[in-house]
Amino acid sequence: MKGRKKWLITFFLILIFLSCGKKENKGNNGENGSNIGQTEDQMVTFKDKSIERIISDFEINSKKNKIDIDKFENLKYENQNFYMAEIISKADSNYTILYQGIDIKGLVLKVGVVNNSDLVIIEDMVVNLIEVSDKRITEDEARVLYAGLLSDIKENKLSNSIKYKNGITYAIQIERTGILIFSAQ
Repeated sequence: MKGRKKWLITFFLILIFLSCGKKENKGNNGENGSNIGQTEDQMVTFKDKSIERIISDFEINSKKNKIDIDKFENLKYENQNFYMAEIISKADSNYTILYQGIDIKGLVLKVGVVNNSDLVIIEDMVVNLIEVSDKRITEDEARVLYAGLLSDIKENKLSNSIKYKNGITYAIQIERTGILIFSAQ
């Protein structure tokens, strides 16, 4: 149990680190406004949706992509709010939704240890997160985005990010311990 607490604390600290300093300029309210009055078709990125809708999208997409996940649990750590679901199909892996108030700040996939035999399932988990982050992104486009991020990682850096055409920053970080973190913010 002690190791699990350490793991959760480390994970949340990494999440906080990833979310620090990535505040976006919201522009005018007409462009990015709240989701009040928007139809389902207009709510395409995770930033426009409610937490409940994102959780539902994860459950639906995960089932479609054959990724078994637990129910999302609400967690609070150091004044930060999270919803986290363990990924049953890959040990020591989970999806996390970082939110503040009613605004979703980011989506994160954490994979405990990456092995060569797991690369296909990890790609599927990343594609799943990308599809949840923006419903306009097709599976093929998500795979190309992920492959592009991976191919541009430098040996001495082990991380990469891109601000995509939808305004979402997708980032990948590989820890020296073998942990992979993929995020959308």
